[in-house]
Amino acid sequence: MVIKETQKPLLYERTLGMSVMEGKGFYYPNDAVVASNGKIYVLNRSLEARGSGRGMRVTICDSGDEFHGDFGQFGSGLGQFMWPSAICEGPDQKIYITDEHLHKIMIFSSDGVFLKEWGQLGSNPGDMDSPSGIAFSSEGELFVSDTYNHRIQVFTEDGEYVRSFGSSEELNLPWRISLDSAGNIYVADWGNDRICKYSTDGVLLRTFGETGSTEGKFLRPADVVADDTGKMFVCDWGNERIQVLDSDGNFLQSNMGESDLSPWAANFLNINVEEGEARQKSDLHKKDIKYANPNDRHEVSSHIEEYFWSPMSLSLTQDGRLYVVESNRHRIQIFEVLN
Repeated sequence: MVIKETQKPLLYERTLGMSVMEGKGFYYPNDAVVASNGKIYVLNRSLEARGSGRGMRVTICDSGDEFHGDFGQFGSGLGQFMWPSAICEGPDQKIYITDEHLHKIMIFSSDGVFLKEWGQLGSNPGDMDSPSGIAFSSEGELFVSDTYNHRIQVFTEDGEYVRSFGSSEELNLPWRISLDSAGNIYVADWGNDRICKYSTDGVLLRTFGETGSTEGKFLRPADVVADDTGKMFVCDWGNERIQVLDSDGNFLQSNMGESDLSPWAANFLNINVEEGEARQKSDLHKKDIKYANPNDRHEVSSHIEEYFWSPMSLSLTQDGRLYVVESNRHRIQIFEVLN
């Protein structure tokens, strides 16, 4: 592949996953974490509005396309999900999951065994209202985007309240959260269409972006991660793209998605010949389509298979890969980060 200057610093590598309500695949994935054991834990939110919750689970796989099982189920009981929102790895390879509807955080072993949960609806310190993003610091503190309380809360790994920050800066529905190697905290300030960068102590350092669809502007950003050089990768959900900014917020790249078929999907179509033939006839790569509104990124993305369609979250790994969770096409696009 020839790398054009406009493509840097992201180089498409491969795609993982396919649409499956049970077993080997994803179903409206909402988040994922590449854990220290080499496995990828994919949080499938399903179609919670329909009430049945079928397909709601955590899929365990790896970057080599091996399926390692799944865990979790729909419900309001201990260790069950209603609107699972975010997933991360904590100390001792434990898996932490937030649930927006149940206002709680659940802990599982790396094998999917339920261990503990905590949380209740409220606005007092330690209470939560629709917790979404979740991330650990290197010191073992747990940072949670307390979305409808418009703040970030910090807990111990066992759920003891430590402190909170963000309200005075008027966070508006903060979604996902991440930390860089220096301990700086990045928040996707969803309602304000911007990225907020905080110090480890919760002091606002800078904000990046404003509402819009041109370079460096955002429409409902869902996630942000930063590498060791300070480059920020922003999941620009409302614009159906990933944007890359340098440490000062200068625009570097926009990527609308470059997916091809995942090995799982290719194998399925090879076995199910009629579906494979129908797919070829549909020409999902055709771009000269007459759209009702060609400026509507959602409409454009829904017609072209390689494009992102509802990119939801990002994971940046130590080997320089960016994993983009894409909900409406039930897959993860993987990119190499070029320095």
